[in-house]
Amino acid sequence: MGPDAAADSMAGLSRLSSLTALASECCLHLPRPASLAALTAVTCELDGGSLHYLFSLLPGDDLAAAAQVCRSWRTIATSEALWQGKVLELEPHRHLRRDDLLPAFGGSHRAYYAWRWPLLRRRVGRILVEREAAAPRGGVEFSTWTAPQHLLGDGTGGTAGCSSSASTGGAEQQEGLRRMSLDVPSGAHHPGGGGGGVTSVALAAEGMHQQPTWSPTGALLAYTQTAATGGGLVSSVVVADGATGAPLASWHLATPMPPFYYIWSACGTRLLFLSNWDGGVVALRALDVAPMLLPAAQQAQQAQQDAQPTGDVLLCTERPLFLDVSPTSTRLLWHGGCLRFGLADAATQVAEDGADEDCFFENPHLCGTQAPQWVVDSEGVELLLLPAMYEQPRRAAGGRDCVGSLVLASMAGISEALESEGSRLTPALLHSMSEEVAPFTSARDFSFAASRDASWVAHCDGGQLCVFHRASGATLAIFPVPQPDAEELGRAAKERRGGAAGDAPWATGTVQALQWSPDGRRLLFLVCRTGGNAPMVALAKRPHYRWVVWDAPKEGQLSEGKLPCSGTPEAAAAPGAGCSGTLTHCRPFNPTLEFFDRYLLFIDQYSRSMRFWDPTSSAFCFAARGLPAAGQAPGEHWTVNVHVQAVPRPGEAASGSALPAGLEALPLAQRQAPPPACLAPGNFAAWSWQ
Repeated sequence: MGPDAAADSMAGLSRLSSLTALASECCLHLPRPASLAALTAVTCELDGGSLHYLFSLLPGDDLAAAAQVCRSWRTIATSEALWQGKVLELEPHRHLRRDDLLPAFGGSHRAYYAWRWPLLRRRVGRILVEREAAAPRGGVEFSTWTAPQHLLGDGTGGTAGCSSSASTGGAEQQEGLRRMSLDVPSGAHHPGGGGGGVTSVALAAEGMHQQPTWSPTGALLAYTQTAATGGGLVSSVVVADGATGAPLASWHLATPMPPFYYIWSACGTRLLFLSNWDGGVVALRALDVAPMLLPAAQQAQQAQQDAQPTGDVLLCTERPLFLDVSPTSTRLLWHGGCLRFGLADAATQVAEDGADEDCFFENPHLCGTQAPQWVVDSEGVELLLLPAMYEQPRRAAGGRDCVGSLVLASMAGISEALESEGSRLTPALLHSMSEEVAPFTSARDFSFAASRDASWVAHCDGGQLCVFHRASGATLAIFPVPQPDAEELGRAAKERRGGAAGDAPWATGTVQALQWSPDGRRLLFLVCRTGGNAPMVALAKRPHYRWVVWDAPKEGQLSEGKLPCSGTPEAAAAPGAGCSGTLTHCRPFNPTLEFFDRYLLFIDQYSRSMRFWDPTSSAFCFAARGLPAAGQAPGEHWTVNVHVQAVPRPGEAASGSALPAGLEALPLAQRQAPPPACLAPGNFAAWSWQ
């Protein structure tokens, strides 16, 4: 017996043992086999119907492995009825299922599952780096880097570079699906197959490239390509293989300005983007990219059927236009004209502007806030987070005159209200049917972001950053650091004047970006301690920016209701450190000019589709000027590099510069992050996301 056959036999025994345990739970008594010779005897104990029932309880990868055990098991484990059920489990939401692609696999749900499962379940730990191309070519080039694994989870710090080659692995490498994929016809190509080290994205020799954006699993990469011709600028949307960087397809657009702000549907098979329209109006478009994810043989078969649209679909036009996509379907929520909110579907919308028909709510006054957000809470309820203006200003707690409030409205409630009303919702009705998160005093200066399950909502109004905890209804003020915490930070700054300049945490500043970690327990925000012209700040030698991470209080404090509001006497008297959470301050730096010009002004939009956090919520990536690489003294080389910042969780050992012990004992505990690791030269970076 060869090594491969022996490994297959051991895998078969392991799966059989698991199935025997499952059968025992179902009151079907099977002897546990001691050798391969016992396989036949065990399987004879069950008839085909019983095996079919047990196999239906297995996950898809185990079912695929069961088909490799013996001939009788394969007959049942490859039945189309079983795999049709597995496809429905894999994609329970009808808007995400791609039944229209089944003919490309000969109608086989098993072959479809073998293709789709890795694309939906794999986590790709790679970082996309955008940087200036070397002469004589010039322009911008992209590359993807394997995440430095020693920074993820332990927060030990260090320096990473091209030598980082830790395997990204991934669920598709599991034995069962690897075996099942052998049934796909030869010549198949699976984009996003993983890999280590650094991969350069193949770009055209001429033209400008920008706006690189990962698909949800990192299988595809979308970006804009612009070239000058005799008739002016010609823009294209290019979709490339996320693993190899090879372009797979492109769409030419006859628009006056290049497309921008790419965002993917949750299933990763549709790409949405904005482009300028006549008269400065912004157009929202959608592309179906699923055929590019198909293996090569299925691509040819799908092309013969000609079942997929080849052009883009116009969904909506507004001025301006912000949006977010549903986590469970191909639907999207848009905010247009600083007044209206609407819903559209990237899968079913016809190729014409449907903004008037899709609008479900219109604010009574201009609301120039950021993009709305679509989230799903822990109970599976779909919620829309959006700003709703009052008919008249209201006096809120503290004597503030508020012009509106941030609300969470259930998608089901909005649908029912629209059906019963037969028209757009009124402001009074939307407020009455929604959960109020926080009132705000200025729509223009208001920003917000909800965690993945909407258990926490961060909002910044009038320079004050707060987090709202839905379960308890408490609001924590976390930045600027409330008193008396700020006084302790001031004393720490004086003590550290003899050390590294600017290392001491900042108590004040302007919050300019918000992003929650994938686990929903950590909030990353960008602080600027001075105003002024952004490009001039970026070129300054003195660092004016720093990243800060807020960690939520411990679960025990939340469940017991011990969540006092920061800066209050209750918080000061609360037992234990960090009852209002923990702030971890990273090293000061200056962002790159590209980050200022292309992303920071609309960071609320780009943070919906560009993730700084890694999938484990233990580190984030960013590009900076002024942070030296290994061996460089501060200020010696003002190069532009991409860094990976590990952020230890509260209670974990940190290798950063020590702060006075009293700071970690504050109600809002203060910590210093370890030095970031320099990954590669670059002016922008984003993590692949799931």
